[in-house]
Amino acid sequence: MLPNPVLFMSNSKILLPRWFRYLGILLTVTGIVMTVIRFGYGIKPEFLEVKVFVVYAAYLQTSEFRTITNNISEEICGITLILGMFFLAFAKLRNESEEIWGLRLKSFIYSLYTVTALMILCLMFIYGWGYLMVMAANLFLYLLVYNIWFYTLLFRSFVRED
Repeated sequence: MLPNPVLFMSNSKILLPRWFRYLGILLTVTGIVMTVIRFGYGIKPEFLEVKVFVVYAAYLQTSEFRTITNNISEEICGITLILGMFFLAFAKLRNESEEIWGLRLKSFIYSLYTVTALMILCLMFIYGWGYLMVMAANLFLYLLVYNIWFYTLLFRSFVRED
């Protein structure tokens, strides 16, 4: 007989320590602010123009396995957002229990359903460069949707207890 996966996971040490949640909040908020500044206002700080090693880059010319000069503001925004949402999703809560693990599992499944449905709709109705932008947003979408589902379900479970 296979062990109950919720019991197994709740007793394991696969989550990050609790303090990562606070770091996740800080990085997510910082990433959102930086993304709005970069893409909303179109600001590219000059001090972020640096030489970077690329495996593949295609701008006006194609570059492979060499260094190019690039503004790394987009990469900093993306890394900050991904790390922040990752830390939020996988940091322990104060009272990690089997019920919380059940919510984590349910949130994971719901987020897969939600993002899969969104991607199918995007394939059907968005074309060209817009679709490439959707694919770029997809880098963040799973973590974002997971966090929304998890914290919504968590909030609902605490409201029901009161």
